[in-house]
Amino acid sequence: MACMYVSTKLHDTLKKPRDILMVSYAVRFPELAAKIKVVGGEVEMDHNVVEADRKRIIAIERLVLEMICFNFNTRLPFSFVIKLGKALGASKDLIKLAWHLAVDSHRTLVPLMYPPHTIALACIYLAALLTSFETPALPAPEGSMNRSSHELAALLGENGQWETTYQAHVEDLEDIVHILIDLLQNMSSNFPSSVTASPNTPSSPSPYSYHPFNPNNLPQSSVPFSPSTSAASLLSSSTSLTRLKIALKEREHEPRERMPLSQTDPTAGLTPGSGDGDGASGGGGAGLGKNEGTVRFLFGPPGSGTPGLS
Repeated sequence: MACMYVSTKLHDTLKKPRDILMVSYAVRFPELAAKIKVVGGEVEMDHNVVEADRKRIIAIERLVLEMICFNFNTRLPFSFVIKLGKALGASKDLIKLAWHLAVDSHRTLVPLMYPPHTIALACIYLAALLTSFETPALPAPEGSMNRSSHELAALLGENGQWETTYQAHVEDLEDIVHILIDLLQNMSSNFPSSVTASPNTPSSPSPYSYHPFNPNNLPQSSVPFSPSTSAASLLSSSTSLTRLKIALKEREHEPRERMPLSQTDPTAGLTPGSGDGDGASGGGGAGLGKNEGTVRFLFGPPGSGTPGLS
């Protein structure tokens, strides 16, 4: 909740800590939320509990700000999806699909594992795979300067000059694609089997409002989406995703070697018996964790001269 509070400030969608707390109470205590009689009403909680939680959020907010070194220049993959999509000659429909995939990527740990431009390239790659897998290549419309989905999938699926141009690696793209496919499969399997709809019958409103993709915004692909489909159609798409994942596994590249940012070990001197201080010498101390103070790690890029620990 503290991270969400910081995020609302960074993205100019200011919310009071109380607003965030009330939403969290509704999620944590559904039995209390069921007693709300007014649409948009608040959960009835003890004032002292709300005030204590509010102070706790503000205290954690300060720790979050210290942890990000007060760097508010957040970089998200969405702008990269558009810019890289245009640079690669992708169609508007494919870029739109890649945008939705970039949104879904934040339901995973991918944004913490890879830089935003790499995530954007992976989303474009997966969008090309979804729209080209098990479908014949069609001739490009006359006068079109865009690459087809088949061409983009073939380009980003192999090593090439694009890796140097866009400072990315095909191995990283494959890792992200596998994570996103697992997410889509999981989302498909979460829909109840009792949900059924005929392709010829308009689907009724469903309480399951979230879909991995918006069917109305999807270009034609091997994944059986159409404007008239409902949550049940996502179940049948799971088989296509499984076949796609198997096909990628059969031709994926070996994981690349990860190089450390610095040759200096930031944890040096923190192991038992290697540092100074109470209980840390002689090999019998517990080392890190015995001191009452807060230990903060400050890392610098290679060649910056920044020590590993301060």
